[in-house]
Amino acid sequence: MSPTILMAAPNGARKTRSDHPNLPVTVPQIIDEAIACQKVGAAMAHLHVRDQDQQHVLDAGLYTEVLSGIKESIGSDLLVQITTEAVGRFSPQEQANCVKSVKPEAVSVALKEMMPEGGEAYGSEFYHWAQEASVHIQHILYDEKDFNRFLHLSKKGLIPAAQPSLLFVLGRYASDNLGKVEELALFLKIKQDPETLDLGPWFVCAFGHDEARCASEAIADGGHARVGFENNSHLKSGKEAISTAEIIAQTREDVLAMGKTIATAQEARKLLGIT
Repeated sequence: MSPTILMAAPNGARKTRSDHPNLPVTVPQIIDEAIACQKVGAAMAHLHVRDQDQQHVLDAGLYTEVLSGIKESIGSDLLVQITTEAVGRFSPQEQANCVKSVKPEAVSVALKEMMPEGGEAYGSEFYHWAQEASVHIQHILYDEKDFNRFLHLSKKGLIPAAQPSLLFVLGRYASDNLGKVEELALFLKIKQDPETLDLGPWFVCAFGHDEARCASEAIADGGHARVGFENNSHLKSGKEAISTAEIIAQTREDVLAMGKTIATAQEARKLLGIT
């Protein structure tokens, strides 16, 4: 049985300290929270960086500071994933330029942002560059249409098909569109179709208070979980968490209660095909 990868998502692109006083926004805060999450079970951290106004930015310099600070503190014991989230401001070229400057171990990329309809050629060049540069891409998929389009582009060779890693997103940022566990079945129906490509590890993230239930369902089905303040700041009890590390610790206990094991960063790299 493969170990379960827990990925911490402590800040995201939209929330600020006005949403939660412990949301990490400065480089030292982001480093400290990432390390705290690793200490309680996270093999991976999905991180955003912020400017002085707490706004999400694709800043290669800030990302490099965060990566260096984590490495100085805990070496390779945490697999750090940066993001290219566009938030309606950044073009595919700006997203790609950030990744090419940082050259991280891993990055999450939304298919619809990097390869919008009609923009397949540029996105394809980036995905193939990442494969050559050994930058592991996790493809963010928001719905069944996204998933089917990803499979279509992979079959055409526009996206490298070598052990892709997928993130299924349940719900949205809007408070009236919270993640529901029933949404997972729509993704799994496509994944389990005999005609679907042989896919690598898959993860789930879910917006809102049902995050824990969605994560548990995904893990029970053989998936992995991304949890934290980016999507939700409440524990199963309904109490607001102190930090993303507290949510990681809760998820870790749920995984162990299922009789499963928790992946280390080294095991996560092996499962994801990262050398």
